[in-house]
Amino acid sequence: MGLCVVVLACEGRATPSRVVIAPHVAPHVAPRVSRRDVRVVVDSTVTLAGELALPGAAASRGTPTAVPAVLLLSGSGAQDREGARTELPGYRPFADIADTLVAAGFAVLRLDDRGTGASTGRFDGATTEDFARDAAAAVAWLRRDGRVRPDRIALVGHSEGALVALLVARDDPHVWALGLLGAASRPGRDIARWQRATLVASDLITWPPVQRAAVLARAELDADAIAATDPWLRTWFALDPRRIARDVRQPVLLLHGENDRQVPVEQADELAAVLRHARTVRLPHTDHLLLDDFDGDPRGYVRLTSRRLEGNVLRALVAFLEQQNAGNRFSEGKTAK
Repeated sequence: MGLCVVVLACEGRATPSRVVIAPHVAPHVAPRVSRRDVRVVVDSTVTLAGELALPGAAASRGTPTAVPAVLLLSGSGAQDREGARTELPGYRPFADIADTLVAAGFAVLRLDDRGTGASTGRFDGATTEDFARDAAAAVAWLRRDGRVRPDRIALVGHSEGALVALLVARDDPHVWALGLLGAASRPGRDIARWQRATLVASDLITWPPVQRAAVLARAELDADAIAATDPWLRTWFALDPRRIARDVRQPVLLLHGENDRQVPVEQADELAAVLRHARTVRLPHTDHLLLDDFDGDPRGYVRLTSRRLEGNVLRALVAFLEQQNAGNRFSEGKTAK
């Protein structure tokens, strides 16, 4: 989702934005889960509000056990701690992920984006690099919580949140592991071009073949004009995920829908190729929002009847984090599908 034909690639920013593991299963919450509202101070103008959920072992009234933790990082566009979208009632991906991970024994921190929900600061004008600073502050906050293992803090990012996770992990070698959902391997400018070309090619009536070259050329100029005054778009156009990924040494799981029409699934393989320790899992019948979707067209999201994350996504994520917690790292340079 994005700025329609002009930009198209902001992944939901400007719009109101398989390896078969198992059939869909609804996440369930472990007994004795502790949930508390938290505040993460980034700087004098930004304080992020959110929720820390702790599993039974860490929430014990006796002597709590420090547990691994996961920080969830949202995609483009101002999103609350649930990753909800106003145009998709019932879509709460971070609630689905958090419930599942807590049930598996992981603490989960999820936050309202700056300037969103109960968080302070301004969202407009903030860049991907600003969001990475927010995430780094959240990691530091988690390390100070005695119920969390400071050497076991993972980042799980969706879409632009995957790029944020790469930036944080590159600069902080003590980050434990990464789960990247619908991650791009190319700079935003390339993603924008691909999205525009895909949309134009999909509608013969609106954009006859004879008009396509001119339409796409005009859209490119319009996108450049917007980027000249929009710090977020300008930064997103310039950041190259592959260049960042070359300096990431943590184990990485790449989950990508085969029907993703916002970021092509082949980019998961491109990103894995430059990471030190990576595994890709392709999810059939799954779109960029990680929902069951027969074609993945963002214009059809509002027609989807199921708005809960695919069980395959949740199971793959839990299996990866449990594997890392058991000390089983990927072989260097190997990619599994």
